[in-house]
Amino acid sequence: MRQALALLAGAALALAGAVVLGEYDLQGTTAVVGFPLYGLAVAELALAVGRRLAAATLVALSLVVVAGLYLALWVSFGHFRNDVSPPVLSWVMVAAAAAATFAWGWSGRRRRARPARPSTVSEELPS
Repeated sequence: MRQALALLAGAALALAGAVVLGEYDLQGTTAVVGFPLYGLAVAELALAVGRRLAAATLVALSLVVVAGLYLALWVSFGHFRNDVSPPVLSWVMVAAAAAATFAWGWSGRRRRARPARPSTVSEELPS
């Protein structure tokens, strides 16, 4: 159940982010910096909801990021009218964002907080 909720939360954030990103000129530095951060934000929200995400969920989440960035590029470049399409760098950074989403989600499987070791009274009192 958590996996489905994590995917749904990630998809909602990806859609909202796509609407916002679509209003900007998505080429050059904006794509290089913004797209991977977009992927990391989606992955982090999904980790917050789903805790440990399965590989299948991460793949689906990466595809959601690709779809969201495609939507953002579509809006940003005037619905691809008049043979105006995004530069190759923007498409490369879409792939980088998907990879960042998967990598961040996968690393989240190992970086969850571990329970603290219970302390004893003798350790807490100064000698």
